[in-house]
Amino acid sequence: MDFTLEAFMTFKTTIIATCLLAAAPSSMAANGPNAHPSPSLKGLQAKNFVLPDNATLVKRFALGHSGMETQRFQQHFQNAIVFGGEISLITAASGDVVTVIGRRYDHLLSSNSVKLKAEAAKGIVMMKIGGHGRWTTNLFINPSNGLFFYIVENQRADSRWHYWIDAETGEVLNAYDGLTTGSGTGVHGDSKDLSGLTTFNRGNFEMVSANGRLSTYDAGGRSRLPGDLATDSDDQWVEPGRTSPGQAAMVDAHFFANVTDSYFLSVLQFNWLSHYSQGMVSTAHVKRNYNNAYWNGYQMAYGDGDGITFINLSGDLDVVGHELSHGLTDATSDLIYQNESGALNEAFSDIMGTNIEFYYGSGNWTIGEDITPNSNGIRNMADPGEDGDPSHYNERYTGTGDNGGVHINSGIINHWYYLLVNGGQNSDGQFASGSDVAGIGLDAATQIVYNGFTSLPPNADFCLARAATDAVAGTYSANVLDAWDEVGVTETLCSGSGGGSGGTSGDIAISNVSSRTIKGVKFQISWDTDVASSTEVTFSCCGTYVKNEQVTSHSYNFNGSKGVTYEYYVTSKVYDSAGNVASSATAGPFVHQN
Repeated sequence: MDFTLEAFMTFKTTIIATCLLAAAPSSMAANGPNAHPSPSLKGLQAKNFVLPDNATLVKRFALGHSGMETQRFQQHFQNAIVFGGEISLITAASGDVVTVIGRRYDHLLSSNSVKLKAEAAKGIVMMKIGGHGRWTTNLFINPSNGLFFYIVENQRADSRWHYWIDAETGEVLNAYDGLTTGSGTGVHGDSKDLSGLTTFNRGNFEMVSANGRLSTYDAGGRSRLPGDLATDSDDQWVEPGRTSPGQAAMVDAHFFANVTDSYFLSVLQFNWLSHYSQGMVSTAHVKRNYNNAYWNGYQMAYGDGDGITFINLSGDLDVVGHELSHGLTDATSDLIYQNESGALNEAFSDIMGTNIEFYYGSGNWTIGEDITPNSNGIRNMADPGEDGDPSHYNERYTGTGDNGGVHINSGIINHWYYLLVNGGQNSDGQFASGSDVAGIGLDAATQIVYNGFTSLPPNADFCLARAATDAVAGTYSANVLDAWDEVGVTETLCSGSGGGSGGTSGDIAISNVSSRTIKGVKFQISWDTDVASSTEVTFSCCGTYVKNEQVTSHSYNFNGSKGVTYEYYVTSKVYDSAGNVASSATAGPFVHQN
């Protein structure tokens, strides 16, 4: 697309103000709302980073064989979890911090009060979906607007509903189903060695591994989970049949779970039992003619397919690896299964499922090709367009279906990974840059994706994924960024440019930024740009107070607090009617003493 100023319908100016802290660490250079200048730091800035006082350690796990590890810290405000407020510190074997991913939020202010108790919020959801299942309810604060809200999660055999409930009014703010879909003889008639993967108990062999890490069940065509433990009289699991009591689907579910567990341990140093004490639990023959497989937050479930679109869904290693990788995501980044964070969640599972196939020696770049008898699979990482998925951000799905495009838009991330491994250009000719990305191979790409994606906060978007993978890329930084550029997740899209006392980019220039006290604690920020004066303004202070306004001049009035020093930036961006950013500029930092 040829970007010209006249082509754009909306001019946006963003003003960001943060409270200056008397003891702010030097690494917290002001370049964004109450946070370090980008969502990631590396080098000396990372080493000198100081965690906020409101952050507590919630998770830690090793990163491969390098001696590195990720430590995830969650920020809190009063009794609430700061939504998106996880900070990941990646440390070297020496213990030094080498990378920081996430944003810190200081001096939060609330815009509502907590009038509902957790049980009342749960009761609102129970009125909508009934009372059975496992329930968790947690109080959050949204740092962008200071709103207290509950996230109520209900986990059942075939659903994982999440409801966001306003903690003051009880209003339902958001709701989505986070269910992640997706010697014996296997589904394809191939013999699989189950040595050590079954145990003898009370006259029968059971699909429970000798090391206790795996167990597999038969749902018998029903939806109840886990079902009946798979058993056999002579340890020869050869009973034919697509549906129960056919044993092929259970053989593959069990065997491929073991391959996945081995990959997690040997390549990623991720110990499943450290996060899921029940081990890898799998159930085959779920429902009748069910064309899906899913991870429900506790275990795996595989349908038998209808024999036309799908055959037994446990019969493809990349599908098994994909679904179990959702469990890995739950245990690390816990990416929200909606919109761009959900697409990152799906893509990470596709990436890991594909990696596991290569690890096993049967790798390719399609997903589900072994269980789709009348097609070539359900997704193609080398050419997402083959299955109708986008390979470039300009063609992303922006509707509400598919939980905001979690499967559809995963094609963009899948293609980024394919290019990072193999090199080349975008498979859609209209987006090919004309310059090849230099591939870095599977091993290096795997560690970059694992280290970067497992360090993301739950509400991460594509731009944060770009920043995180760049931050952990080391000498491959240029390759990582080139691959992101090739799929349209560019520096311009994500951050614009500029800084200092003024800013320019493309057709926009910001100048004459100033502030003045109007009366009492009320002050005005004003500025000039060379675009139309009617702009949309987002003003935030101290990470919490956000207000969107249409203004008729380049100014904004704010009611501050007495004695507080405010630091602010002015950012202008030009968007086309589809929401694509053409150019941007940032001016600042500036200071107003109230």
